[in-house]
Amino acid sequence: MEIKKVIDGVYWLFENNGKRTLVTKSAYSNSSVYGERVFKYKSDFYREWVPYRSKFSAAFYKGLNFIDIKESFSVLYLGASSGTTVSHVSDIIGTTGSVYAIEIAEEMAVSLSTS
Repeated sequence: MEIKKVIDGVYWLFENNGKRTLVTKSAYSNSSVYGERVFKYKSDFYREWVPYRSKFSAAFYKGLNFIDIKESFSVLYLGASSGTTVSHVSDIIGTTGSVYAIEIAEEMAVSLSTS
């Protein structure tokens, strides 16, 4: 297994079988948030950022190599949905940053507030 940095907090993980997987360095633990795979590399844990569940992730797979989100930033995220992308943005900004997620769909907002 090998890791290559894309931007701070976001990496390509090259698995032993040759598969390239986008991951974020987990800011909090070695646990999965929404069923994604978790990898241990050296002493750190990395969470798979699934492109079918996040437009940000899909954009990286299509060649995006820059977003202006860094450790300790405060981020307003509109359209939180189930929180998949928000959880990875939280990994990127780390424990010293803040994510403010807004969701107007009542069903999703209720789901987010109870999880």
